[in-house]
Amino acid sequence: MKKIIALLLAVCLLACLCACGNGGTAPASSGSDLQPTNEAAETVQTLAAGTLSIATSPDFPPYEMLGDDGKPTGIEMEIMALIADKLGLKLDIMEMDFDSALMAVGTKSDMVVSGVTILEERKLTMDFTDSYTTAVQVIVVPEGSDVTLDNLGEQMIGTQRGTTGFLYCEDDYGEDHVIGYDTYTTVIQALLNGQVDCVVMDDSVARAYVAANPGLMILDTEYAVEDYAFGVTKGNSSLLNAVNGALKDLIADGTVQSIIDKYISD
Repeated sequence: MKKIIALLLAVCLLACLCACGNGGTAPASSGSDLQPTNEAAETVQTLAAGTLSIATSPDFPPYEMLGDDGKPTGIEMEIMALIADKLGLKLDIMEMDFDSALMAVGTKSDMVVSGVTILEERKLTMDFTDSYTTAVQVIVVPEGSDVTLDNLGEQMIGTQRGTTGFLYCEDDYGEDHVIGYDTYTTVIQALLNGQVDCVVMDDSVARAYVAANPGLMILDTEYAVEDYAFGVTKGNSSLLNAVNGALKDLIADGTVQSIIDKYISD
């Protein structure tokens, strides 16, 4: 009889332990407390666990601009949404001017995604993913303008502050011939108002602004050719490798090119 009682007590004790191990009657977690269960998300180091924060200046169509719903959309926004999904991370998009977006990496955001060109001086403050596309810098002028690539150094050139157009033009023609603005919207308005003679900007972006502003045209010449990539917090190898892996897959299966073709017909 003692053996039977002891056996029953052991079974009851085991049942209690199993119940405790399985959480027992502990309250279920709310949805806001849940973290992504994707294995990649658990190994990627970000400023906020489970979230991939990106800084962008949404005045750079078709790469990033505000949609009808007032939220950032465009080529790079679509690519980043897919990358975040592959990594099991929630995408947090932070809007600011381009210069601020460059400085936000590593402090306010994990990445800068805003038509960023790979430059040696930028590598001092951020790491770069693999390039996903090539861009061309062109010159936008009013119709009938006598501005050419040959006499560009005699003109007052408008650019967005912090961009390669700004840096290239200052290096080539001196800061007295270059005016930097916070956004391309204000740069184009300055051109329409006659405050600058021309604007140097990316070709596909230039076409979007020219289409929306009658009286402007793009010179049939290239000012510079460059590679676009995404800037990542310097030294964050886990994030850089994860984003590069996801980006490589999206390039290999044709997804990146299909997104580009969706926005840039030629």
